[in-house]
Amino acid sequence: MSSATERRPIGGNTLRIDARAKVTGRTRYVEDIGMPGLLYAKVLRSPHHHARLLSLDTQATAQMPGVIRIITADDIPGVNGFPNYSQDEPVLTPVGETVKMKGAPVALVVASTPEEAHVAVGGILTEYEPLAHTFNAGEAISDSASKIYEGGNVLNTHQVAHGDLEKAFANSAAIVEAMYQTAFQEHSALERESSLGYVDKSGRVTVFGSTHEPHWQQGWIAEMLRLDLEQVRFITSPMGGSFGGRQDPWPNLAAALMAYLVGKPVLLVFTRGESFTASPKRHPYQLKYKIGATSDGHLTGMQVRIDQNTGGYDADGYYIPEYAIVASGGAYRWQAVDNRAQSIYTNAPKCGQFRGFGTPQSTFALECSLDELIQELGEDPLEFRLKNMINQSSKTFLGYPIAESLGYREVLEALQPRFQEFQEEAIRFNTASGNTPYRKAVGVAGMWYRFGKSGSLRIKAHAELSREGRFIIYCSAPDYGQGTETVMAQLGAEMLGVSRDQIEMVNADTALTPDSGVQGASRATYWVGNAVCQAAQNLKLEITACAAEMLDCDPTELMVANEQIENRYHPSLSISLANVAEELDRMGKSRKVLGAFDPSPMFPEQARPRYTPHFATGAHLAEVVVDLQTGGVQVTRFVAAHDAGRVINRPGAEGQIEGSILMGIGSALYEEYIPEMTTGFVDYILPMIREMPEKETILIEVPGIQGPFGAKGLGETAVLASTPAVINAVSRAIGVRIRRIPATPERVLRAVREKQ
Repeated sequence: MSSATERRPIGGNTLRIDARAKVTGRTRYVEDIGMPGLLYAKVLRSPHHHARLLSLDTQATAQMPGVIRIITADDIPGVNGFPNYSQDEPVLTPVGETVKMKGAPVALVVASTPEEAHVAVGGILTEYEPLAHTFNAGEAISDSASKIYEGGNVLNTHQVAHGDLEKAFANSAAIVEAMYQTAFQEHSALERESSLGYVDKSGRVTVFGSTHEPHWQQGWIAEMLRLDLEQVRFITSPMGGSFGGRQDPWPNLAAALMAYLVGKPVLLVFTRGESFTASPKRHPYQLKYKIGATSDGHLTGMQVRIDQNTGGYDADGYYIPEYAIVASGGAYRWQAVDNRAQSIYTNAPKCGQFRGFGTPQSTFALECSLDELIQELGEDPLEFRLKNMINQSSKTFLGYPIAESLGYREVLEALQPRFQEFQEEAIRFNTASGNTPYRKAVGVAGMWYRFGKSGSLRIKAHAELSREGRFIIYCSAPDYGQGTETVMAQLGAEMLGVSRDQIEMVNADTALTPDSGVQGASRATYWVGNAVCQAAQNLKLEITACAAEMLDCDPTELMVANEQIENRYHPSLSISLANVAEELDRMGKSRKVLGAFDPSPMFPEQARPRYTPHFATGAHLAEVVVDLQTGGVQVTRFVAAHDAGRVINRPGAEGQIEGSILMGIGSALYEEYIPEMTTGFVDYILPMIREMPEKETILIEVPGIQGPFGAKGLGETAVLASTPAVINAVSRAIGVRIRRIPATPERVLRAVREKQ
């Protein structure tokens, strides 16, 4: 890479800073860490979907070879749970209480070897009273349903309603009413859930594990162990994928508990079977949509009812109804709205955060409903969306205006030439197909995604000048594959005016980095990136002020160049960064400064929504070929356009979108976790590389109003439109609507035959 490119780190084809270590095998994941005296853990899990734990006998097992300790709920010093994440979910179920799902943890075994731990788990004697169970959300809220929780089986609800819906539907020339259904999905990350707990030399309980928010883990661990925060350290490990699954704190709490009680390092690694049984899944939805439009193609009313299956435990399912509602109406104008969602307990595996958290399911139903309406009216799919989209000054269907630039128009217009080309090709293909069973069609879908979370809106980062004259950025923006650490280094380098090679990152370690807030919801670049930029800017001002005194010149004349500060008008007037660091130490000034991003003045606390109205938009175009004799679907070409604001790392952004295309195809056609039946990859079908279509990504750069250098969120947004684009294409190809995903060959063939 040329030095000129390196001096302008943003927007270039910048290699990820972790790329070489990962491809050469130098990266150390949790399972790669060796420690003297390392012990191994296994989990005793419930074999029942719903049952009362009557007894737990560990006496004989405790005497088995290699067993160091068996831990039950009675051994937990503090809070047996993590209530700010999952209400009423225990770390370990106590005797006398009920397990709510198969795989719920009951006890932990710590042993000298994994084999000894495995044998010991099988030797623990348990007695259960099986209780009635259901995996179906509709059954769970029926009058005859047994209570999974004392308060009932509805965890939470959220509703948005305004306008005269009856009048809106009365003024509609076309109305679509339809029921849509989505499936449980497994995250399927390459790395299984892993966590290493140990007590460091200072007596601090330390966990090396996966998470999106290390400071939350630190807090939950401290409450569980009844320790002060300073007595707990969480270090975020390199991750072999997350897709939201690493938000679940249970493995980290279990590792901390074991290390604290035995006083030695303990490694906990799930088997793949445990991942499928006990890790959180994507929430399955049942969605009832009723939408209308006038004869000239303007949207009127929308009524939506969503039942969300949250499984046996909360796992942030409390918040998911609001996410579902936010996505349920999209970036469109509606005259009247009545949308309600509820999350419902069942005895299925707990459902948690999964890429797009609660929004891909609603986007699927909305964009497919719109496509049905578009077909009924004979409208163009892109023109219809352009006609009905909100603009920058519009109030959203949620009742408030947006707080960021909205590039939806630019996104839709970018697809128009390719849509026309694909449509003409489909007509030629189908005309030539004659009596063959193959049909080609094109599907369109749009999306919007909110990447703002409220609570504390003040996000912190630090920047430091080392004694050697290098720059160090400190932040908590865990990198779970999306390239966050690279982006933060680029932003810091850009602000300081140096090459990225001069930036060292210290990331996501509660002992070293500030709390930069949770890094879900595609908010890292926008929120933490702003704080990093501010920290770098503040450090640059501090450095140039010091250097100006040393060089006896105006600080505005100075710039950072290579490893020194020099006068832009008199380059020979310069001083090394190491000398500046030495002078700051001599003066008693800190070489580390704080940077913060705080948009709270824009959102007064008394009127602030739970999630700030920052939205990103995109639209996808899918071409499919369907075999009407077998129901088989092949996605042949795909175009994805997204407004990401200023693109900080183009290969990273394109990679996010390309991965989302395949992930969306998996949701549309292949992936379905079935409780009681799915056991692993042998019966959970994932799209493979051969399923990746010919693809094109279009990055639209409508500058953000407040994002760093105009950037906006992207990571999760890219997955929302791919599934409905594929299903709209399949539905148009076969001439009948697919409303349940995945659209397996059996379901497609059934739809074709029912039409005939």
